[in-house]
Formats: sequence, structure tokens, C-alpha cells
Amino acid sequence: MINRHELGLNELGVRDRLLFLTCLTYGTRISEALTLTFGDVEGEVLYINSQKGSENIGFPIPDEYKRSIDDLEEWYRDKGIKITSDLPLFLSQKGKNKSITRQLASTVIKKTAKRLNLQGRVNTHSFRKCFVSKIYEMTGYDIAKTKTYSRHKSLVNLDYYLRTTEKVDLVERLHWC
Repeated sequence: MINRHELGLNELGVRDRLLFLTCLTYGTRISEALTLTFGDVEGEVLYINSQKGSENIGFPIPDEYKRSIDDLEEWYRDKGIKITSDLPLFLSQKGKNKSITRQLASTVIKKTAKRLNLQGRVNTHSFRKCFVSKIYEMTGYDIAKTKTYSRHKSLVNLDYYLRTTEKVDLVERLHWC
């Protein structure tokens, strides 16, 4: 799990911090992150529903991530929002029970990266690329295992993806327990 204290994420708003952590921790596509609901994070395992037709996979939900979810629930309750299992994690302030847009997510990620002084080109897909690179390294450069964890449909696409991933400061600052 990424240590939010080491990265300086505690200075972010609760929703934006959880978005950042979700993308880093699970290597989600931004479309996958924005479809997550409170029901998706109620148990011990988070199942990522692929938006690109690849296999869905479950990941354990670390305690640090659960604490961030609890913080978000409390923040929403303080705003008078009723927490239900179908309520999106990343609520828009404009639409009732609607998730933020991809454009807003992109703005949040870019502002957060700048605020955290991350070097390199950081965007909503950078987290996925960092996740895949780190998983590839952690599996001893086993592309088949990396394919499973990253939810890529084909080894050819994954191989291309790994070869074109730009190293950024973010990769060096990830910490999984």
C-alpha cells in the first residue's frame, strides 16, 4: 500500500486523496476508478470491473485504504449525504449521486502531482503505468503474471505498454507493503 503520509497526501481533500490512492494502489484506468461505489469497498476485497473487456480481478483492501474510505464516508455524512452501497466514491458536487467527470479527475491528478512536486509527465494514466511497471518488477519480470494483475487482454499489448512506459519520479515513491 502506498503510504499517504510519506507522499504528503494528507494535505489533499478527502475525495481527491482517495482518488489518488485508488489509482496508485490498484492501477485502475480512470474510467474504472470513477465507477467505484461504496458497495465495491465494503468487504475485504475490491473487485475492479474492467471497462475494456479484460478479466476482472480482486485485490485485498489494505487497512490504510480502508481508513481513507472511512474518512470519505465521514466527510460526505458531514455534508448531509447518505451513504449507500450504490453511491459513487468520487461524488461530483454538481450532480446528485453522480461521479466526477474524467476531466475533473484529470485536473485533480495534475494539480496533486504539481502540489506533491512529482517530476515527469503525470496524468490519469500515469498511475496505471506506474502500477504495471512496479508489478512487472515485483513478479521478477514475469509478463504473464503482470498481465493478470494489470488486467490487460493480451501479452502483445502489455509488452508494448511496458516498453513505452516513461519512468517518472512517481515510480520511485511508490511503496507497497
